[in-house]
Amino acid sequence: MSCLKEAAIFNLAGAIVALVVLLLFSVPLSSSFGFILLIESTVLMLMGGALGVAGQATTRKVMEVLSRRKVDPASVAVSDLRAAFYAVTGVMLFVEGAVLAAIFA
Repeated sequence: MSCLKEAAIFNLAGAIVALVVLLLFSVPLSSSFGFILLIESTVLMLMGGALGVAGQATTRKVMEVLSRRKVDPASVAVSDLRAAFYAVTGVMLFVEGAVLAAIFA
C-alpha cells in the first residue's frame, strides 16, 4: 500500500472520530480533526523511528547475541522500507494538519 493510500485511510478514520467528537462534545470540527491528525502523525513517526532503530547494525548485533540466531539481511531491508513508509506517512499527516491549522486559524 502506498503512503498516499495509508494517509487517506488515516484521514477517513480521523474524520469519523472528529464527527463523533463534534456530535458528542460540540467541539469545532477543524480543531478536533487537526488534533487527531497530530496524534496520528506523532504515532506513525515514532513507529517509523523505532523500526529504523531496530534495523541498525548495533541493534542487529545485540539481537544476534541475545537470540543466538543470525539476522537475515533481507529482513533488515524490509524493516528499513517499513520504517521509511511509516515516517513518510506521518510527515504527510503532520503537514496536512499544519495546513489545516493555517487555513482555519
